[in-house]
Amino acid sequence: MQFVAVAGLPGSGKTTVAKIVEKRGYVYMSMGDVVRAVAQKTGMTPDKVAVFMRLEKGRRAVVKHILETAKGERFVIDGLRSPEELDALEEVGKTFLIYVVASKRTRYTRLYSRGRSDDPLTYSQFLMRDLRELKFGLADLLARADYIVVNENKTIEQLEEELSLVI
Repeated sequence: MQFVAVAGLPGSGKTTVAKIVEKRGYVYMSMGDVVRAVAQKTGMTPDKVAVFMRLEKGRRAVVKHILETAKGERFVIDGLRSPEELDALEEVGKTFLIYVVASKRTRYTRLYSRGRSDDPLTYSQFLMRDLRELKFGLADLLARADYIVVNENKTIEQLEEELSLVI
């Protein structure tokens, strides 16, 4: 198996980057979609499910679910949050980690206007979500990144061109 894993804080543009990689023949799988599906089944909020799954089933719980349902050879995994999740992918196949960054202002604006049910409605909710993500170990993935995308004021075309150099 071959994986392109995409990590970054909420609103950085992980899904945009992952969808560009998908166009290059990779099967798209979203860690956030797994969390939102469990939230819908249980009636819990996605924020609570993200924490609950990892506390109850271990830090690899979400990526384990992805691996159990994966069909194919080449995958782009949207939304890695911890070194343990990266380790789980590396144990199964060759893994290339892309870390996406954007400024706090850009990320907050994106999340506020996106309108997904788990997006923060206030700046303090935004900051709390960042803190939760960082506690999962997200910042530690930056040091392990194979490539870093600065997603600030770039068009889709510019991102596609940049990614064509590495994927």
